[in-house]
Amino acid sequence: MTLYRGRVNGEYGGLMNAINRSLPVDIRLLPYDVLTNRAWAAELQRLGVLTADEFTALAAALNRILVMYQEGAFADLPADEDVHTLVERLLTEQLGPTGAKIHTGRSRNDQVVTDVRLMAVDCLTELLNELRELIALTAHLATTHAETLFAGTTHLQPAQPITLGFYFLSLAFALRRDHERLADARTRTDRCPLGSGALAGSAFAVDRAALAEALGFAGVSPNALDAISDRDFVQEIAGAIAILGSHLSRYAEQFVLWAQPDFGFIRFADDWSTGSSMMPQKRNPDAMELVRAKAARCLGNTVTLLTLTKGLAPSYSKDLQEDKAALFDSLDTALLTVQVFRQALQTAIFNEDRLRGSLTFDLLATEIADALTRAGLPFRQAHERVGEFFRRLDAENRTASSLTDTEWHATFPELPDSSVARDFAAAVERRQVLGGAAPAEVRRQCRELQRWLEDFKKSSPIGRE
Repeated sequence: MTLYRGRVNGEYGGLMNAINRSLPVDIRLLPYDVLTNRAWAAELQRLGVLTADEFTALAAALNRILVMYQEGAFADLPADEDVHTLVERLLTEQLGPTGAKIHTGRSRNDQVVTDVRLMAVDCLTELLNELRELIALTAHLATTHAETLFAGTTHLQPAQPITLGFYFLSLAFALRRDHERLADARTRTDRCPLGSGALAGSAFAVDRAALAEALGFAGVSPNALDAISDRDFVQEIAGAIAILGSHLSRYAEQFVLWAQPDFGFIRFADDWSTGSSMMPQKRNPDAMELVRAKAARCLGNTVTLLTLTKGLAPSYSKDLQEDKAALFDSLDTALLTVQVFRQALQTAIFNEDRLRGSLTFDLLATEIADALTRAGLPFRQAHERVGEFFRRLDAENRTASSLTDTEWHATFPELPDSSVARDFAAAVERRQVLGGAAPAEVRRQCRELQRWLEDFKKSSPIGRE
């Protein structure tokens, strides 16, 4: 049902109601719609549209509607078209003509985008808090495993020795970028469009700055037409979440592989594993598999939102009603996946013996080439000689560790001994360049992350006053 009559009588048939009605999606905006209505009512009182008694009655009725929502009164949804008409209907039923004044000088166009922005800011606040917890965990794991050696890969093939701590830092810094993107998106979301009307601004002289302050916004949207048609903030949030989901999916995939018995690097707690309906021995890392899958969902939502406004004429069109389902799903999915990823990782056990067991002497091929280069051989020639050396070992079904000292000196007379091809820890230790894998540098990167987290705590908190 709808509250208004005009050129169209407002009574929709079944199919039109089915496609037009958004209450099943936007009912979760009700607490924010209450806030928006309360702030708007205060401005209407200041302008003399409402008396002091009428404002008091509206404020009390809005509080009752909020309590109804919190107590589950709308679990079975009423027939209203959307959350805004639901609230206005209840106000009118409770207060009569006083309730019917609430929409004076206002459009649902600016009302809905105000509600969505309020909710998005709060959801981003919660997500950012959870993301910092995950970054702190990865920094802790990096410190703990700064010297835990294992085989780093490229192309999923053994490449060079690194440490588990170094690996976790790669995740931590990716997540920090995600945090920066989401915080930036939050800043641009935190602008109040209320008072923009249908498209040209309200004809009633509401104080938009006062409305923004009352609602806790950091500022006011500068142009009414842009304010009611802008969904950049929705797309930006969804895009940042899609990148976050992609990051988590990549590491989730790695952990799924590592949980295989062939690797045995990680074991997830029972709380984050599942069994099989048929095979009693199975232990599946389903939490990480689902984190991996949720990334596709967030990417799909981003594509939906970007496509939604492509070619859409500036101003409000009903197409924009479709933004909320995708945005809400991305926000909910991001929060869930970050929480699951952190808690599953927090209780996981890493098998350091199996990790070290992944080290093979071919991982030190670059060390041999570098040693030859330091002895005066051009790197490209050193690279070719070492490559030929390992090709010959493959043909003979041997490993570098099987070489005698005599064979080693005959192959690489420029090198004093074969230690460069046997010491994995020394190979990692040599990576002391800024951002490198050396344990000391890993610890320095951990301190950098810790300072960032501490500085964030000292700065103004993210969140609504």
